[in-house]
Amino acid sequence: MSALKRDNRVTSVRTGPPNEYWDENQIFYPILTNNDQDLLSGADHLHAQRFGGEIAFTVHVPGKNQPRIHGESSPVEEYEVAWDGWTAVVAWRRGEDEKFPPIAAGQVIVEVLRDALESLGHTLLVQACSPVCEHLFGHRDMRVSVWSDPSLPFDSSYKEPMGMEPVDVRFQGDIVPDMVAVMIGDEVFNPAAAFARVKNGSRRILNVEQSLRAKTATLLMMDYAALERADVGMWRTIGHVIQDAWGSLRGKGRGRPVRRLISEIWLQMAALESLQRLVADARRDYEDSSSEFATPKLFDGDLKDDEAGVASIDAGFARSAIANKSARMEHRGLVGATLVAAIIGSGIGAAIGGLFTSGT
Repeated sequence: MSALKRDNRVTSVRTGPPNEYWDENQIFYPILTNNDQDLLSGADHLHAQRFGGEIAFTVHVPGKNQPRIHGESSPVEEYEVAWDGWTAVVAWRRGEDEKFPPIAAGQVIVEVLRDALESLGHTLLVQACSPVCEHLFGHRDMRVSVWSDPSLPFDSSYKEPMGMEPVDVRFQGDIVPDMVAVMIGDEVFNPAAAFARVKNGSRRILNVEQSLRAKTATLLMMDYAALERADVGMWRTIGHVIQDAWGSLRGKGRGRPVRRLISEIWLQMAALESLQRLVADARRDYEDSSSEFATPKLFDGDLKDDEAGVASIDAGFARSAIANKSARMEHRGLVGATLVAAIIGSGIGAAIGGLFTSGT
């Protein structure tokens, strides 16, 4: 809150009393990573803090100073924001002819939050619908109508949208317009938190699976190279076996990189299983909270691609590749050991024969 107050784009900051009982800290992962070691160990994970009581603030930024999205600028200059650390609900007064919200509206709030957090030594992780999407909010908006009348009992309703239309929300009662973002937040913060966990876990699964496929392909290429190396005639094959056996005795055998790769593939398959269970738990929480707060249409569209990718994952091919390579390595090791034993045995036999001859 102090960092937000120091931002000249923020005109007011307000919140209710802190409710630390409902504070939550969860592990999240970067949206993209090219570091295989981080994918194996999870060392790149982040700790994301969710507040039991949201922070509400007002932002005023001229349209020309706001980010352009897909070449479009924002006609909106003032926003009401409610943020619980994981989810930002951004509201503004819509124009009379505004059927769909401007695509660039509200995007400046990401900059405001990022600047405030970075000034405190923290970071902001934003989960767009895909890693390359410029639109950083959910793709389902809400169109809110407020009937402010102290004589009316408080009530809220959500209308099922058609196609990609916004969800129509209606509030009535003794309502202050600048509290709309907070009121929406009370409805969506719980399903949005579960959605964030499903989205993040699914994206991590897809990143691990991509690395797993690459490692499996590398293992198969190693196996193919070994077959080509063996297909050179009996005597050269025997020479290769002796060379490999000698390298193994010195700790520099050709099998070490293969065994390491197999171990990494096993670890990634274990990571996939663990992440799939976490996503399944988050998915159950999402379904429960979405049905309770009547907001399932808000997030379903942003989960489709990720969940479809996760559902199609099958690690069976990687397991088959490991099994095949392991069997070949065991057979090759047995052949090498037999050959070395035969050579050593014949050498000892020759020496004994020589002793007998010299003795005679």
